[in-house]
Amino acid sequence: MEFLFIIILSVGILLGARYLILIASYCYAWVKTKEEITIADAFVFVSVIVPARNEEKNIERCIDAILAQHYPSVMFELILIDDHSEDSTFQIIESYVEKYPQVKFAQLQGNQLGKKHAVNCAIAIAKGTLVVTTDADCEMGTSWLSSIVSFYLKTNAKMIVSPVAFYDEKSLFEKMQSIEFMALMSSGGASLYYSKAIMCNGANLCYQKDVFMEVGGYVDSDEKASGDDVLLMYKIKKNYPEGVVFLKSKDAIVYTKAVDTIKKFVQQRKRWASKGFFALNKETKVVALLIYFFNIYLVFAPIVGIVCFKNSSFFLFYIETCLILFGIKCIIDLLLLFLAASFFNKKRFLILFLPEQIIYLMYVVLFGLLGSIGKYEWKGRKTN
Repeated sequence: MEFLFIIILSVGILLGARYLILIASYCYAWVKTKEEITIADAFVFVSVIVPARNEEKNIERCIDAILAQHYPSVMFELILIDDHSEDSTFQIIESYVEKYPQVKFAQLQGNQLGKKHAVNCAIAIAKGTLVVTTDADCEMGTSWLSSIVSFYLKTNAKMIVSPVAFYDEKSLFEKMQSIEFMALMSSGGASLYYSKAIMCNGANLCYQKDVFMEVGGYVDSDEKASGDDVLLMYKIKKNYPEGVVFLKSKDAIVYTKAVDTIKKFVQQRKRWASKGFFALNKETKVVALLIYFFNIYLVFAPIVGIVCFKNSSFFLFYIETCLILFGIKCIIDLLLLFLAASFFNKKRFLILFLPEQIIYLMYVVLFGLLGSIGKYEWKGRKTN
């Protein structure tokens, strides 16, 4: 019994220490990553690509935000790709094409389905040196393109990962999603400080068109609906180890809404996870496994203690150690979230931090299992 006690505690302390080092390194990197100031003194031609499926409620706001950019209209084109929409999305797109010469469109045909095929279709007609992708349910400020191009001219990056944030969060559920999303954004951005690519978001991604073609785009991954962002980032990172960078700029933030029901949330997270664990690169696997097993430990270790050690003399010490490990996780997570919330102007949400942490423990364990199933429904389309 004492041997089992020592083994379980040793595993917990090892996981806790490694987790503390990881998140502390992200905090350091986030602070050290300079917040960029937009300097729009030169321009390159940009192709903005927006895939859309059943987005009649959102796409007008997205298009209007892009056309309102403080970037010369002759220096960018907007390419809208309709992915077999079953509502009035295509008709809305057509109305903009008639009014604005820089707006182009195309429709996916036959068995071409999903965002990867939509991006491929758009890139085939794109004229831009740079490709910038976003989603049809997103909005952005008027300096969005200027900030990206300014950073590109400064760094000559092959791929620029930019921040995404939720907005207009009304319910408690939406606000808790926002807390999690800030953690993801700050972790992904901080990892790039160390030239380690672990995550990005296709709702705000920029890359050189020639580089996309050079690495083969979505070849070998176009049958999976998910991974249009991360898997492409891995390819570019492999060819250009220092070429993928994070743009920390408030001007560059793209805004989208959190899902409003648990059912949609489950389907969204299953879709995000559907690219599969083995498709991830080494750095992402290590981080994912550490986070997953540390959360599993914090959920099940107290249960094991109650079952196995409740009558032993070291039961109280065991439970205290579990609580200390949870406390360490909370403190370092709160520090990273405070830094991220300060950037995204959402410090008011941190009042929900503790309940979010408790729920998050269960959430990580559950969705780590659900993600391996790989089946989900997205915009009326069931995907394996």
